[in-house]
Amino acid sequence: MRYLIISFLCCCYCLNYAQQAQMPDYGDVKVVWNNNIKDSSFRDFQEAIKNTGILEAIAKDVNGYLALPEDLYITFDECHRNNAFYDAHTKKVTICYEMVTYLYTLFKAKTQNPAQLREMVINSTLFIFYHEMGHALIDLMDLPVTGKEEDTVDNFSIFLLADGSKKGALAVLDGAIAFYLMGESFQNTQLKNLDLWDEHSLDHQRFYHILCMLYGSNPDQHNALIRKKMLPDEITYRCIEDYRKIKKGWLTVLAPWIKK
Repeated sequence: MRYLIISFLCCCYCLNYAQQAQMPDYGDVKVVWNNNIKDSSFRDFQEAIKNTGILEAIAKDVNGYLALPEDLYITFDECHRNNAFYDAHTKKVTICYEMVTYLYTLFKAKTQNPAQLREMVINSTLFIFYHEMGHALIDLMDLPVTGKEEDTVDNFSIFLLADGSKKGALAVLDGAIAFYLMGESFQNTQLKNLDLWDEHSLDHQRFYHILCMLYGSNPDQHNALIRKKMLPDEITYRCIEDYRKIKKGWLTVLAPWIKK
């Protein structure tokens, strides 16, 4: 699973080289770093991420194949809160180190194996990253949204990651499991006391929707979701049709921005 936003779009459109998109290309994805991280553990984490060069590689691939109307910045940062977000004023996608720490704590309920724990955190962080990238593209490209934007960008992350690869599927699966575990922390809370006004769907709803779309992307490959009763068999027909619709929708709105 290389840098998914590009490889998936290129595959869908049979692109062999980059030319001019229909829309003007005035911007690039740029990586920025905060060099004044106060927490020493976060500083160490930042150096480790920098050494991988992963954000720079993603930015290079996106810039090679996707036109942007202005610059978009991506980063990990110390936020003093558990969060990941896109800021429309600064045009920046930020994954907070506090969010990564929270995911480690969350997934310890599922595994004590250090390697597996690390993989689940990386996978769910990747899902969240592309969720926030979805927000960024909607803002920068002024893309239409015909439902709740939070659900729409969950679909964007699924659309990119469910690319037929095992690693992509695991990223979607672990992203779903993260939301399930978040929902479990509120399992004793009365419905009327939940934040039903929030822009996000309830965590357990997101879990089932993401699994449904993962199944719909490739029913044969993901039949284990039914066999292991993670999804009820009676909704599978809907998953296939709904995934087809979200894939078509994202390909349609992004088409003018793809360098052909």
